[in-house]
Amino acid sequence: MAPHEYGERYYQDREAWPDFRAEIEAILRLAGLSRESRVLELGCGGGELLRRLERRARLAVGVDLASAGLRLAQRKGLAAMCGRVERLPFATGAFDAVVAQHLVEHLQNPTEALKEWRRVLKPSGILVLVTPNALYPDPSLFDDPAHCSLFTPATLRSALEASGFRVTDLSALFPYLGQGRLARAISVRLAWLSRRVPGLTGMGRSIVAAATSQGRP
Repeated sequence: MAPHEYGERYYQDREAWPDFRAEIEAILRLAGLSRESRVLELGCGGGELLRRLERRARLAVGVDLASAGLRLAQRKGLAAMCGRVERLPFATGAFDAVVAQHLVEHLQNPTEALKEWRRVLKPSGILVLVTPNALYPDPSLFDDPAHCSLFTPATLRSALEASGFRVTDLSALFPYLGQGRLARAISVRLAWLSRRVPGLTGMGRSIVAAATSQGRP
């Protein structure tokens, strides 16, 4: 990861993006939290998703390496701490759910990280993650030198299964409708279209995956 590349302004702007908020809604829908849930957000950034998780769960904790994002989250009064997502400071089986929004693409060894995320999940706990789709026809939208591991829906499924997860939901948001600001804005409004229309299921800009933990690493 290269958290030094993002300042506070980046996180503040990001939290206002309609596509970022649409992804949050998808994560919340798939995470299936209750008031008794203990949830961990990895790569919590400025804390917008963590704030929403806190409202739905008994415990919501965030981890990130980026000091700018952590400052913002902590100013909001959120339980956000500095730490590496590949080596988490939590007991085995500590959480009912783990979520990660645009994090796994920053990792040099995502499979090993996924195994660590599974470790901190209870048996049959749920992981929900969002990551850019390498099949999207306009990859310039997420061209970032900090990205190390871009996935297709198929390779993400393989990585999750190799790490001991059972994939329960895998789809793509924001169908490709052409380049330009207007086309992108419309694709955000039609976020779930690529999930429903045959031929578009693998072509959305963001992959959203939900998977359950299968025992212990």
